[in-house]
Amino acid sequence: MARVVTLTWYQDGALGTPYNSVPEDARTDLYVLGFQYHPHQAAFLLPATYGEDGRDLRLRALVHQLARKGIGVNLRHTPTPAIATTCPAAPVPTNPPVTAHRR
Repeated sequence: MARVVTLTWYQDGALGTPYNSVPEDARTDLYVLGFQYHPHQAAFLLPATYGEDGRDLRLRALVHQLARKGIGVNLRHTPTPAIATTCPAAPVPTNPPVTAHRR
């Protein structure tokens, strides 16, 4: 499909897409299905408050409606922060330890 809407699925369960990346004839579909326009973010956002079932129903309906218009939908997840799985190396002393010699 030549035209695509890319939705980002955030860790809190919300879905969003930049306003300018949405084809003009798809904007009403997003709004009708519960996406809200946030001018300070210049984005459409589907709040997480709809819950998992509500989000899934709206997403399926959006895919079907936009497909009829020749518009595809991509879904991507926000990257999760990497968790360190290794311990940092112990610092190497700059001066060797002094040992006492007995006679």
